[in-house]
Amino acid sequence: MNTTEEHAKVARWLRNKREEAGLTQAQLAKLIGHHTSFVGRYEAGRRLEIVQFFKIVSALNAKPDEAVATCFKKDKD
Repeated sequence: MNTTEEHAKVARWLRNKREEAGLTQAQLAKLIGHHTSFVGRYEAGRRLEIVQFFKIVSALNAKPDEAVATCFKKDKD
């Protein structure tokens, strides 16, 4: 599977939010009801379904609009 730059940006944002929350991949996986390998795969850039994304963001007490603003900034002319 090819990883796009957008997927990589979202993966970095989610990893940073997990680390800021002081959670390991295993701890987050338990919170969202998945295996640790699931967290590792999406942090490596695997695509997420929108429901999975919101479940992860909620578990991290993060704001999805921050992900959009951070990962999908438009360059100003």
